Amino acid sequence: MSQAPVILPGSPLTGAAAAADINAAWAAQISLFSGTTAPTVGPGVSSALVEGQDWLDTSKSVHVWKKWDGTQWCPFAAIDPVGHAAFPPLSWRNIIGDNGGLEVWQRGAGSSASFAVGASSTTYTADRWYYQNGANQASVIAAVAGLTANSNLAAKITRNNGQTGTTFVVFAFPLDTDEIVRLRGKLVAISYVAKAGTNWSPASGALSVFLFAGTGAVGKRGTGAYTSETQVFGSVTNIAPGTQQSVGTAGAVIVAMPTNATQAEVTFAWTPVGTAGADDSITIDDVQLEVGGVSLFERVPFEKSLLGCKRHYAKTFPYGTAPAQNAGLAGSLGVNTQVATSDVSWNWQFPVSMRVNPSITTYNPANASADARNATLPGQVAITVDPNTALSPDRVFIETTATIAAQNSNIYLHVAADSGI
Repeated sequence: MSQAPVILPGSPLTGAAAAADINAAWAAQISLFSGTTAPTVGPGVSSALVEGQDWLDTSKSVHVWKKWDGTQWCPFAAIDPVGHAAFPPLSWRNIIGDNGGLEVWQRGAGSSASFAVGASSTTYTADRWYYQNGANQASVIAAVAGLTANSNLAAKITRNNGQTGTTFVVFAFPLDTDEIVRLRGKLVAISYVAKAGTNWSPASGALSVFLFAGTGAVGKRGTGAYTSETQVFGSVTNIAPGTQQSVGTAGAVIVAMPTNATQAEVTFAWTPVGTAGADDSITIDDVQLEVGGVSLFERVPFEKSLLGCKRHYAKTFPYGTAPAQNAGLAGSLGVNTQVATSDVSWNWQFPVSMRVNPSITTYNPANASADARNATLPGQVAITVDPNTALSPDRVFIETTATIAAQNSNIYLHVAADSGI
């Protein structure tokens, strides 16, 4: 600074010089928390950095807000100066974070999943999401390209060309107990992105989204009603054919979740009109259910979403292979007969603990049956889920019901475990 610490009569700076000094001081302060190079000084003793000190790293196109932890700079949040958005740290604020982004499709063939759903059916499609339709409403639910720049996949629901059913249909995400308790007594908000097909048929393009709650056992609501049901939230958005909208609602205008809720479901619903054209569809992406007002979509890392979804469904097939008979050996459980005329068994430890005891489906890797496959001496081997070892949320024990005659035979089996709501 150019000003002496003691101002003597006749020695004050000119206004311009004083202003320059003040500006220089401000610039020095700013440089302590903003710039392309990490600060090396702070307000500590001998100008040392102090724990909790901020630095906005502007060296990247999306600026990273960091904090000094006493040893190093730790990422805390981000600021996008082009998109004019701030991104807080991952906080698990999206209650349906398991698959609100519609990224996980392990019940099908991963990113190329496509489910042909017959009329009057209720079918799980994207993990945690099910579709329910009525008569003459055969449909396809498929993984398609995401609707936003940071989304990989979205869910496209299409009423098949020529179908004439016009009853209420739903695409819904039922909540489990651990998700419901996070909402009790809170104001909640729902946001999402949707795109209508070129032949989207509902009157005025109406797409409804609801949050229903009840007091019974956890389960799907579908087109029925929960026990002592409360419609916590409901809104209708008119989406013109061929257009896309981002839809959000301020939490302050939403009724609070009942404090005694034990059932809940996020439900998208619409009523088709007339005969379906070639693209009577709606594509849904980036669905967020959160406490309070609407915030930016929280994109959970894929591997975290996948693990959460595996509490509800797990399979031995590779992620990109749809569970089916005769789908190949890759990923299957295998065992070798060390001696002749032996029985074999598999103790499958699930990837994560499932939410409840799952139902078990077995698949033959190389035959249209539910038996195991002897790949060494090609043939089928009958199996059973052992009733003497209780099925648990952690594992299942499966064994053959007949001996394998030849020594050194390789026996393979695919299994899926389903504990969906």
